[in-house]
Amino acid sequence: MLRNAARRLLAAGQRSVSTSTVCMEEAAIPAGPKEFAEAWLKKAPSTLEAPAVPSTWTNVSTENQTQGDLFPVNFYTPHSILADGAKRDGVTLPGIDGYFGVKANHVPIIAQLRPGMVELSSGAETEKFFISGGFAFVHPNGVADICALEAGTLDQFDAGAVKSALAAATSAQGQGDEYDQAANRAALELYAALDSAIDSKA
Repeated sequence: MLRNAARRLLAAGQRSVSTSTVCMEEAAIPAGPKEFAEAWLKKAPSTLEAPAVPSTWTNVSTENQTQGDLFPVNFYTPHSILADGAKRDGVTLPGIDGYFGVKANHVPIIAQLRPGMVELSSGAETEKFFISGGFAFVHPNGVADICALEAGTLDQFDAGAVKSALAAATSAQGQGDEYDQAANRAALELYAALDSAIDSKA
């Protein structure tokens, strides 16, 4: 009796595993707005139209914009355009969890950026910019957007002034109220990253 019960439980467990595997495989099938609308119309009542999605109101091309190993890069700050549709074969970005690279046909992502170096590569040439933070977007059509609060090449910064600012932020740790401490932590992260980048260049 116990042996038969054990067999039934084992068989039920195998069916459950196989069923959940099928469900996971079905859920992993990629689908865009068009595929979603088609699936909706198959299941929804005839009185319901397919719901609109953000891309419904955009005229951005969904076709892949990459050309071989090259892909378009847009790099903006509130007061400047550093790249506008520039074709690059690689981008290196300072993500919150560390530096990461973007190549042609990269998986779509949204990433927050911390203070650090942004590198735009094209063959043997590389443009380098230091940013104070921002966001990066890699779209399904292969276009990469970089939005930073501030950006500049390392030769635009005074190494001595950066070291002085870093020393001041270091000595001010733990002082003031919560707001002052939070602002100082942000300044410390910024100046430490900038000082390290300048030293690495030298």
